[in-house]
Amino acid sequence: MIHNKKGLSEIVVTLILVLLAIVAVGVVWIVVNNVLKGGEGKINLASSCSDINVEPTVVTNSTSDAIYSVTMIRSASGDEIGGVKVIISNETGSWVHPEPGNIAPLATKTITITMDPLVQSGVVTNANKVEIIPYFTDASGVEQLCSVAYPLEF
Repeated sequence: MIHNKKGLSEIVVTLILVLLAIVAVGVVWIVVNNVLKGGEGKINLASSCSDINVEPTVVTNSTSDAIYSVTMIRSASGDEIGGVKVIISNETGSWVHPEPGNIAPLATKTITITMDPLVQSGVVTNANKVEIIPYFTDASGVEQLCSVAYPLEF
């Protein structure tokens, strides 16, 4: 008695090809999905930042060149922010002060910045410009800076 196994091998090859096609579609889907989700985060940040406006209104300098008082006001729209970066500068350098915490819509906030050379090098004397950059904090706790800065020369 002779057994013909030719039909069985064609079925096995077909099943292997179908499984390979399913695996290939799964790999492509994972790659495309990750690319789309990465772009979605950037779009969400840009959209959130476009609704936020935190502008400096008054900057005063105490008798010491290293202490500044900055008053800022927030616009009426937008989500809760993680905080702002306040940059005090002149033609020769700048000082970055992180100010964490939300500023409520339409709220005014005044902060005092003391330039401490132990915290940051390059104390800026005779500063004439301040910029406010809002930021959001993502799910992993990383600050996502908005691309728009709100300046004020004084």
